[in-house]
Amino acid sequence: MEINTIIKDPNLVRQMQFVVISRKVKLLGYAIMLGLVIIYLMGLTVASDNVNKDLAILNLVSLIVCSGFCILSVYVKKKFLRSVNKENFKSKYFSSYIIAYAMCDGSGLFCIVTNLFINYNFLYATVGLIISVLYLFINLPKPDEFENLKLY
Repeated sequence: MEINTIIKDPNLVRQMQFVVISRKVKLLGYAIMLGLVIIYLMGLTVASDNVNKDLAILNLVSLIVCSGFCILSVYVKKKFLRSVNKENFKSKYFSSYIIAYAMCDGSGLFCIVTNLFINYNFLYATVGLIISVLYLFINLPKPDEFENLKLY
């Protein structure tokens, strides 16, 4: 193919935009996962000093909130991806992932901080970390997503 033909093909341009943006989104997802693990590991260093029996119910609440928001993030991402078209591709596609990542990250941080920094519960903190990282992996961009978007 001639170079002018390639440049004038809008579908190919959109595919390249998709590849570039999805790589940035993936990198951001991995950075958030790394941040969660670092905060979890830092929390383990001070966790045994934080035992407040009065706040024990907060541990369970934080785990439930973490699970709920992480599950909800998948559906929120899908809802926002349905509204992506060729005019708003760059902003809406990136925003849909940012919102899903923020839901997983915020709820995961809430669970980790509550269970390690406020009232020590190693099991709930670990489960909260695993749930958050798992749903961040689930929310990562998939290579076959380009065909599902309405960009034609």
